[in-house]
Amino acid sequence: MTSVVYSSLPHERISLAEQDGPYKFATLVYLAEGNANIVYSFRPTTNGAVPQSARSRLLRLRKDKSFIQSTKSQFATFQQTFVPLFRPENLVEQELIALDGALIQNLNKELEVHEDTKLRKSLRHGDRLALDKFGLLMTDMTARDGEYLFEIKPKWLLQSPDAPEDSIRCRTCALRLQRAHAKSQGAVMPNSGGFCPLSLVDDDVRERQRAFESIIKSQASGISDASVEKAVSFLAEEGYRVLKDLRKYQAQFDERGILSTSAEEVSDDYSKAMTLRDCVLFIRGSLDAFGDTADIRLADLDFKHTHPDKIKKWMETEKVLVDGGWYKDPEDDEGSEPACLLARRPLGTMQA
Repeated sequence: MTSVVYSSLPHERISLAEQDGPYKFATLVYLAEGNANIVYSFRPTTNGAVPQSARSRLLRLRKDKSFIQSTKSQFATFQQTFVPLFRPENLVEQELIALDGALIQNLNKELEVHEDTKLRKSLRHGDRLALDKFGLLMTDMTARDGEYLFEIKPKWLLQSPDAPEDSIRCRTCALRLQRAHAKSQGAVMPNSGGFCPLSLVDDDVRERQRAFESIIKSQASGISDASVEKAVSFLAEEGYRVLKDLRKYQAQFDERGILSTSAEEVSDDYSKAMTLRDCVLFIRGSLDAFGDTADIRLADLDFKHTHPDKIKKWMETEKVLVDGGWYKDPEDDEGSEPACLLARRPLGTMQA
């Protein structure tokens, strides 16, 4: 753990605490990491308290990778592009805060130690933090005592514009099946499994309830049927409200698809759509009083810039799904019902 000092003048800054210095407001504790960022939580020290501005916040720091923009640029894009689209209470808030170089260097040394203690997953070994002058304070959505945290990757909440008209699978279910088949090396055609994202935003509330119930039961064990029912009823209305907005903007920013254009013509709007297709919905609350305590927020809205490598990957993925027939071909799964809503309901009857 790394001890840090917070200062508000001349501007808010988090600095590495001197080893023998008296000013230590908190320690930074490694919490989680992904491909692009590492997240730390604040833990108070015995001789201080976490400042108000950092309470109920996490610190997110970017990794040293060429495709990742500076934190200041990420923050500006988030504020300009995505904040205007959603209600403030439905976004994981971000606040820019200055950092000193010594802090990053110390955290990088800790990351190396974490590899030896197996705290970090092996696929993250070797990743280090960038010597960025800024980090992001973000809403802490970790569950507290008596609470549950549910995490949903909504993915594509409507069909890909590139999909054939007679598709029986949505884009997410088609990709899920293709990847599972590739992983099994074609020995068995696996069931698509999981919930279909289209079910989360279906007009039929019963379909939405089935999808949310599947999510809750897969992420929380030992909870009563009554508690599940309360949470499902709430999310089928309030969670649906957030996801319906998300679907609207996914459609608005990608009306044509990626295969109808050249790599050089892929627009920033398409990047916005792909960002909105890869975000996370966090839902935190007490199951005893879910409607009164639930906090529903979208996170991971980091703009996916039109880097040539990204565009190539997007195009290749879509082409595999179309040319390989993954949108259309029935599953060879001995007649079990596909999870995709499209297989159960014609696309023309679903609202976008």
